[in-house]
Amino acid sequence: MYCNKCGSYIPSMRKVCSNCGTPVPDPNAPAPVVEPPPEKRSNGIAVAGLVMGILTLALSALPGIPFLTGLMGMIFSIAGIAKKNARSKAAAVAGLILSIAGLAFSVIYLFVFTIPGVTKYLAKAEEARSSVSALGVILRHLK
Repeated sequence: MYCNKCGSYIPSMRKVCSNCGTPVPDPNAPAPVVEPPPEKRSNGIAVAGLVMGILTLALSALPGIPFLTGLMGMIFSIAGIAKKNARSKAAAVAGLILSIAGLAFSVIYLFVFTIPGVTKYLAKAEEARSSVSALGVILRHLK
């Protein structure tokens, strides 16, 4: 038999290793039971966060929808990151990043395209209304 610690040869009758002093295990003793590590559970919340992040980024040009999906994606992703003994934490991190990016693109789109477009539309509508009212005044005078 050989020592488990230093690898020296130990005659069969010895109780300790003569080289390092480590006790020799009893060959008749049952082997210690080694429990397997806990199995990692699937992380469906992280996957939901990733899906919501992708939806937020894909729908970032629509008004309102990205704010809802982005908020849900951030909540699911943070919950997926915080979950213990779970797989797919990378999916949760990616979902969080995509949700934040989608929300940022949505806000940029809102300020760059939507608000100026609505302002221009309202100005044109006011111009048309004043033209129609001026036309009405002219038509009343012609009668």
